[in-house]
Amino acid sequence: MNLSARTVFLTLAGVVPGLALALAAARVAPTATVSIAAPEPRAASSDNGGAGNLNRQAIGMSGCLAAACHGAPAGKALNGERGADCWQSSGSCWAAADPHAAAYSLLTDNPRRQLKVTAAKIMAKYAPGKKATEDARCLACHTNPALARDELIPDANARVLREQGVSCEACHGNAGAWLQPHTAWKGDRAKVYADTGMKPLYDLGERALACAGCHVGAPAENGLPVRDMNHDMIAAGHPRLNFDFAEYQRRLPQHWQEKDRTQSRYAPIVPNEAKVWFVGRVAHAEAACKLLEDRARRSREPNEHRTPWPEFAEFNCASCHHTLRVPESEKYGDWRKSAGYLGDRPPGVPPWQTIWPLTSAAGIASPKRDQSLLKTVVLAMETPRPAKADAAEGVAKTAAKLSGDLRRELVSLPGEQVEGRARAYFPGNALAVPEWDSATQLFFGLAALEYARGKPSDAAVKKYRSGVTAFRDQDWDRLESAFQAIREK
Repeated sequence: MNLSARTVFLTLAGVVPGLALALAAARVAPTATVSIAAPEPRAASSDNGGAGNLNRQAIGMSGCLAAACHGAPAGKALNGERGADCWQSSGSCWAAADPHAAAYSLLTDNPRRQLKVTAAKIMAKYAPGKKATEDARCLACHTNPALARDELIPDANARVLREQGVSCEACHGNAGAWLQPHTAWKGDRAKVYADTGMKPLYDLGERALACAGCHVGAPAENGLPVRDMNHDMIAAGHPRLNFDFAEYQRRLPQHWQEKDRTQSRYAPIVPNEAKVWFVGRVAHAEAACKLLEDRARRSREPNEHRTPWPEFAEFNCASCHHTLRVPESEKYGDWRKSAGYLGDRPPGVPPWQTIWPLTSAAGIASPKRDQSLLKTVVLAMETPRPAKADAAEGVAKTAAKLSGDLRRELVSLPGEQVEGRARAYFPGNALAVPEWDSATQLFFGLAALEYARGKPSDAAVKKYRSGVTAFRDQDWDRLESAFQAIREK
């Protein structure tokens, strides 16, 4: 086995979303109820009375947390109990324990929070003289993105709503048009979602894509600002985005009941964790390709709006950020010299971001670099001179469409069938992985497969969590043990 990446200086703090739970107690939730215009243009259908032109209103979480709505006591939900009436406490559950509620507080200078890198320190390098609470790039993911547009930042009412963090409307869409209709659900529910702008998060693929909007990135569209964690922000100290939809969702205090919301009857669903993982990976690929397309387009904008090309955040950080010499005491040797790391990529060419199994991954046999779904993007970007922006924009657009088609296909299939397709990618020897990104994605994929077999024992979960901590600490000995624990049948 040739496992070593101790020489890679990467931060994987983003792998552990549960860490933010400790910050929830530090937030101060505003109590004001405010309405602010936040338009989301949509094409009006011929029979919805012009609903496509509605001025979507952000009303804030106060419109959701009434005791008769979603503000009932959350004790059962926080203890993992689910039932037909769990919706009554969904808001309370979010407010009590969901890390998204603390998202805005991370942008403030709260002395009670013990963080190695604060927003103030990041902004001092990224945008000197500007506060994170006044920067659209920060607000777009740390609050409701509809309230992060430049023209709304000075608005006092919008600020009150932004202080609520990534609250209900950040995920479900501004509630002005759907607040009343969703309490009755008369007629075609899917049509109500479409006509009012409520996001259909009951669809696993749409939910994964909504999460990826912040945890991967998204172009400016539908009235929302661009969400782009670029190399400048990472260099200033912001943690890399390391997203795994299945892992992140599993870590959340579940404030929802999985069910088919297009049906009038109560129809609970027990999701297959392997399907959740695979759909999440495809949605990640789709979001990454859309962002690449947008980055390429913006790099050809007029001078004052032009962005760098290529954007370094597109590539594997370890290809540049590593030590040039390996200490003699290094247990596993130089991972960069392993055959699995280079594959058939030209020497000296940095690898495009790993989104396995939609791309190849170092040390994992399937898929091959020139056989993956995103092969056109990979081959265009992994050349001595990456593709010019216009060419990259074209291949990224095509790859995003292919990913979207596959996402919708997987959502429509039974969980067991999707699980079978996912399992075909996994190697027999799960430990022969030479670098962090491949190891991270393989580890979470293996965990999803094990969860798909049934609820793991407490001991197994404890070993699995030790692997998550090992990524944070870059402790490969502990990670090896965690991998082995997952593979034990």
